[in-house]
Amino acid sequence: MEDEIARIALASIGWPPAAPWPSLDATQSLARVAAQHRTGYVLHDGTRTFTAQPAPAFLRKGLAPEGRPVVGDFVIVREGAPAQIDAILPRHGLLARAAAGERYSRQPIAANVDTVCVLMGLDGDFNPARVQRYLALVEGSAAQPVVVLTKADAHPDHATQASLLVRTLPAKVPFVALNAKDAAQVRTLLAPWLTPGATLALVGSSGAGKSTLTNALLGEPRQSTGAVRKHDSRGRHTTSHRALLPLPGGACLIDTPGMRELKLTGDEDLAQFADFDALAAACRFSDCGHTNEPGCAVRAALDSGEIAPERWQAWRKLSAERDAQEAHSEAVLDRKRRPTPRLLGRRQRDR
Repeated sequence: MEDEIARIALASIGWPPAAPWPSLDATQSLARVAAQHRTGYVLHDGTRTFTAQPAPAFLRKGLAPEGRPVVGDFVIVREGAPAQIDAILPRHGLLARAAAGERYSRQPIAANVDTVCVLMGLDGDFNPARVQRYLALVEGSAAQPVVVLTKADAHPDHATQASLLVRTLPAKVPFVALNAKDAAQVRTLLAPWLTPGATLALVGSSGAGKSTLTNALLGEPRQSTGAVRKHDSRGRHTTSHRALLPLPGGACLIDTPGMRELKLTGDEDLAQFADFDALAAACRFSDCGHTNEPGCAVRAALDSGEIAPERWQAWRKLSAERDAQEAHSEAVLDRKRRPTPRLLGRRQRDR
């Protein structure tokens, strides 16, 4: 009976109805990570929020970031003062990016996300190439991407502007254009992805309107919003950390801080450009470079207008970056696997 009550409560914050219920002892319960701070975690069990600390196993030096709890995770919690996160339940997906800076590491953004809304403003923030980069980030997360064009009220002809974006998107990616300040319009246009139990994540640059959209979905001005700079429509970070927020209709929302640097991890398949792979397979030569080679199916599709030059340029740029990042990460892992001089000396002494 207690498990059934807990299951109903967790369903309000995204617990999958068909998910198996884990075995718990008398001091354990389930909750979802709602926020992460330097001093610990904020958890939500469907009825209340409370703080918790990670178990010592999550604090081990060298543990990969994805091995620790992240916002959106369902976790087993042990009662106490403070409560303790004992284990992470299996995820059905993890949204991650390469950490900013020169050092390679994966930075988890959110777990168990059903839909990722990629926000971009119809103002100076408009940049179709950035959207393609976000789509590459989303594709490995098991979530469906939806492109959300905000500030439709600020552009005199947002339909034409949106058509420029469509040329760069794969046909299967839906998009909507809206005024994030119009709560009724936001809820209507995003209704297909706001079903009870669904989890949405918002990503986009600072000033794209994530906090404004969040307030519209919450039905109250809970998130701080700020003005954007006139010369490039960029904003300051009004969202300082990722947070899971239950919505009135039964869905959950994960708002994220704006990302000023968005690097690929090297693991992307770039599935949004799968049509290029099919064309490349039809080229006369298997090692075709798609430049001036005779019988190049890709060049023929470009010349005929079958594929947009913007998508072609984006594919070349992202492919090169993905391959370089993959090679870099492999080199980093290889150095880590290589024994250090101190370890080699110890092995020789042991002999």
